[in-house]
Amino acid sequence: MLKRNLSVKLAPQRWQDNAGDGVFDVVMTFEEKVFDSVLEDLNNREQPLMKTILVMNLEVKDNHEEAAIGGRLALELCQEIEGNESWEDTIDDIVAGFEKQHRRKLVYSISFY
Repeated sequence: MLKRNLSVKLAPQRWQDNAGDGVFDVVMTFEEKVFDSVLEDLNNREQPLMKTILVMNLEVKDNHEEAAIGGRLALELCQEIEGNESWEDTIDDIVAGFEKQHRRKLVYSISFY
């Protein structure tokens, strides 16, 4: 996993260090403690834009097979969200459909920044 990661990014990325890089609509995490950290940071920041942001967690084990599956599922989920004009109104149905189809539990929260 480390060899693969070296070709993708220079170092581990922390939300707190990169959150100011731009405007996000969706933040996807793959570990619950990271999900909690993102939400904690969003709740402790000033929200000058008062823009909604969807924070989702899809739990993925840290191995090659699970990473490949998790990446494919995350892409599918993001495409589903992007295909809806107003995800704020349909997110419950999107998540329920995803969980039923893939038998994977999603945790999500709508926040502001």
